[in-house]
Amino acid sequence: MNADAPLRRIQNERDRGFSAAVVVPLGSSSLIFVSGEVGRDQSGTVVQGGIEAEARQCFANIKYALERAGATFKDIVRITAYLKDLADYPATPKSARSFLGADWPASATVGVSDLLLGAKLEVEAVAAVSAHS
Repeated sequence: MNADAPLRRIQNERDRGFSAAVVVPLGSSSLIFVSGEVGRDQSGTVVQGGIEAEARQCFANIKYALERAGATFKDIVRITAYLKDLADYPATPKSARSFLGADWPASATVGVSDLLLGAKLEVEAVAAVSAHS
């Protein structure tokens, strides 16, 4: 880490106990770790409409965290998706496509038994940006 540039924690506006993202300076660049997001709206409720609606909201929430950290979807180098039902997997890349365009990061998808608030999907991301961005 860069001793001259401390970690920058992006406040989570809904929840306390963890940051929405953490910016880690590494010389001429920084890594941005975005906390896992479920498909919940501003009220904190998981959106209705099934896995595709949840996936769209997950990526909208990630976009908001990235913007506040000084990054965009083009800066994402890795995403990890956690799904309650792996049969729902096709909805994740379908929804991600509208946010990521042609700039696909490395990714992994993991099947899990349960998620926060009964969500069907949670997505976390890592982005890399130039320190001069």
